[in-house]
Amino acid sequence: GIVLGCGSNEVGQLGLGEGVDTVRDPALVEGIGTVESLSAGLAFSLFKSDNGLYVAGNNFYGQQCILDNDVGNNVMTPYKLENITSTDVATFEAIKTSSFVMFKDGTVGGCGRNDFGQLGLGVNLNIKLPDRPRAGVGFIPSGLPIIKLGVGPSSESAFFINSVGDVYATGSNDRGQLGVGDNIDRNLLTKVNFDNSVKVEQISTSGDHALSG
Repeated sequence: GIVLGCGSNEVGQLGLGEGVDTVRDPALVEGIGTVESLSAGLAFSLFKSDNGLYVAGNNFYGQQCILDNDVGNNVMTPYKLENITSTDVATFEAIKTSSFVMFKDGTVGGCGRNDFGQLGLGVNLNIKLPDRPRAGVGFIPSGLPIIKLGVGPSSESAFFINSVGDVYATGSNDRGQLGVGDNIDRNLLTKVNFDNSVKVEQISTSGDHALSG
């Protein structure tokens, strides 16, 4: 469908172009086709449409996975990502300053800020590589396909649910929000142990806590 946005557009996060700092009534975001899903991070936005993946807003950490290094830190109007077709993508989702692409084959790619290990790559370096959405999130234990992501717009952690219901987490854990029994950050996917009677179907995360159901 269509997308309407309101609020701050200072760095292009609504995709409304230069000279539009604030919008107090819902405004149409143009040039992104028929949108199937959307996700907002801190001052940036992601759109999955029928004809591609689009991004807008702040890109300081490379969180928009843009191939062209000349685009700059702020993307004021929707920018279509190269080398990724929407038909291959299940979801395109944001956390605070990072992004994840979950492909229909169960692989996951990530880009952007990685200071807490939130991209699950085994290192804590920010990722701006243009091929990162295809390169994949670190080592996915068991090799089973990922079928759902657990993310949130203020989160610096991420969760992954595989095809048999196992849950893995990575990223910031200063408040124990990963559910792995301590408050040590992780930079690789780490299994979250639930009681055998629990089947997790969805996870939502914040900056200091997570919910599963």
